[in-house]
Amino acid sequence: MSKSARRKTLSYIEETPKHHGQLVKVIVRGVRKGIASAKEAGHYITYARGSEIVREFPNGRIEVIGRLNNTPVTIDQDAKLTLH
Repeated sequence: MSKSARRKTLSYIEETPKHHGQLVKVIVRGVRKGIASAKEAGHYITYARGSEIVREFPNGRIEVIGRLNNTPVTIDQDAKLTLH
């Protein structure tokens, strides 16, 4: 695989610390587009807000549907992201 072709793969970006900023930008953009698309289609979104699990409807109404326990989550520095 040529050097230029290798640079275009997700695994190369994941494994190269200098590219992590680019990966974060792509993920944030994708999540924002997904949220906007879901709301435009009339679907609600569910996410964590502090210690609450909330459901947000396209009209802006927010419903608390659960609570998170206080179990801390630790992610190793060398953990890899896997997209399916």
